[in-house]
Amino acid sequence: MSAIKDSFSSKWGLIFAAAGSAIGLGNIWLFPYRVGEMGGAAFIIPYIICLLVLGFIAVIGEVSIGRLTGSGPVGAFKKVLEIRGKNGKMGEIFGWICVLVSLIQAIGYTLVVSWVVRFLIGSATGSAFNATNSSQYFNFVNNSQPLLWIIITVLAAGIAIVKGIEKGIERCCKFMIPAVIILLLVLAIRVVFLPQALEGYKYLLTPRWEFLFDPRTWMLALGQVFYSLSIRGSTMIVYGSYSNKSDDIISSAKNIVVLDTIASIIAALLIIPAVFAFGKDIKAGPALMFITMPDIFKGIPFGQFLMFIFFIAVFFAAITSLIGMFEVVVEVMQNKLKISRLCAVAAVCVMTAFMCNIFVVGNIRGIIDILEIHLIPFCALVSGIFFFWIVPKSMVFQEIQSGRSKPVSKWIISMGRYVFCSIVIIVYILNIFQVK
Repeated sequence: MSAIKDSFSSKWGLIFAAAGSAIGLGNIWLFPYRVGEMGGAAFIIPYIICLLVLGFIAVIGEVSIGRLTGSGPVGAFKKVLEIRGKNGKMGEIFGWICVLVSLIQAIGYTLVVSWVVRFLIGSATGSAFNATNSSQYFNFVNNSQPLLWIIITVLAAGIAIVKGIEKGIERCCKFMIPAVIILLLVLAIRVVFLPQALEGYKYLLTPRWEFLFDPRTWMLALGQVFYSLSIRGSTMIVYGSYSNKSDDIISSAKNIVVLDTIASIIAALLIIPAVFAFGKDIKAGPALMFITMPDIFKGIPFGQFLMFIFFIAVFFAAITSLIGMFEVVVEVMQNKLKISRLCAVAAVCVMTAFMCNIFVVGNIRGIIDILEIHLIPFCALVSGIFFFWIVPKSMVFQEIQSGRSKPVSKWIISMGRYVFCSIVIIVYILNIFQVK
């Protein structure tokens, strides 16, 4: 019996919380950057294929294993081995690896979200908009200000988490995720009327075939899917453990994937045409969101207001993702250390703020690449193997069928076993030997 008492109030609680974890900086910053770097539609095509073939199945698997065991990754993988009559110690080890990856991602993510907080407040006060040099305004990592923004960030996530699942995470995500999509859509519509925006749409929609036939494009597309959908053997499992047996997991997975894809496409339709309209560098990396976009808003009527809307949307998307990362660590601390939710949240917030302050000048792009290309796919593979291979097939079938009126097709299990796990293994090996 799971020790977890709180749960989502309905299937939409699960959908919006999972979509909140999925929709974040990976959609608004990393996806447009990857599209620009990897040839426009030449990246979108493999991304959509990986999303539909692998991402959808991965969401089903991770949410299902969480609901089946009623635990986060540490407890879930242990219980799966015990179901097979084996010692669960190795399962716990794999679970702790997934929790550690989530914590590492949370630390790097918190740092970037703190930059978002800085620009959000700066766009509200006018300091970011009126700065004569956006590059200089962004260059604040060597003074005492980063700690302030980091503290604000962890407190924002912590306050939402400490209130629990239904009253905290669910309520927060149900408000923020629709707001993110609406705000991004408003900005994307405004960009349509910018001079030369058409060139950006052409770049976005025209495949450059040399990129499409480059294995690295497919590797990064798969990594983007896992990064964006929060497929890392942790958050989706934890959220699945809070779901109800009456929830249709297949339907929920479809909604999660659709919401995540909509956010990514709208972000690309917003950022890439805007960058082309002002002759900026689409491959600017971290500078794309924090230097390029502010410079663009300075050249648009009502630019300060639009900048504020943009960073509100980015903040909402980012903080809901950070909530999911924090919750993974909070869940395992509550269950393993037997401490209160308040103490667990406080410990995670303090630990994250401390580590962020140490690595504040770190190579954030390098960290993201390591996570996206190596660590996250590994954890996704672990959860896929545990659910689709180690859990008895009859239990897999029963868990996916629970809450669903229509019969589940056997192809889902076959896709999980043979397509998902095989492709992730192949791509993971190629990543090690080919990606520089």
